[in-house]
Amino acid sequence: MEMEGELMKDSRKDSKGRVLKDGESQRKDGSYEYKGADGRRHSVYAGTLKELREKRKQAEKNVEDGILFVNQNILLNDVFDIYFSGKTELKESTRSNYKYMYDKFVRMKFGMRKISLIKYSDIREFYNYLINDLSFKPNSLEIIHSLLHPTFTLAVRDGYIRCNPSDGLRGDIKKSHCWEKPQRHALTEAEQGAESS
Repeated sequence: MEMEGELMKDSRKDSKGRVLKDGESQRKDGSYEYKGADGRRHSVYAGTLKELREKRKQAEKNVEDGILFVNQNILLNDVFDIYFSGKTELKESTRSNYKYMYDKFVRMKFGMRKISLIKYSDIREFYNYLINDLSFKPNSLEIIHSLLHPTFTLAVRDGYIRCNPSDGLRGDIKKSHCWEKPQRHALTEAEQGAESS
């Protein structure tokens, strides 16, 4: 069997004799490729046939759910910039403060991640880093969360991701760092009388 091109095109079997499905091929280097279509051509690569089929299954599910392959490389920064450009109702001082907080604490590190790969645990780890290593206080973390949560919500609505990985995280962080405000109770008449004496 001659392997002139990048792929073994004449064979519908891999080098181990396993039958390849439509769209699957084995590359010259022994790795595997799946070419699918979701309105645009795209390829998925893997080192083993089993891994390729898992990736293929995920790619097909993404297409079913309206999550296009092309969206998988979008960074958190890209979606934040789209979200923030639409926040025209903010006062200039608020806008400047939010932009400063995002640019200083998110953009160069966490913001460089592909949004499709960010999980709840990644955001929790990032928030804990801000609290433990940078000594963030509740109000500062609240600003970061108020920027990230709606950014992820926009990513869901625009089909970049399935669900918002930051849902429920604010309460989790507040609880784990004992930032819960104590509940206030109204004073009874007797307590009010004692206070005024």
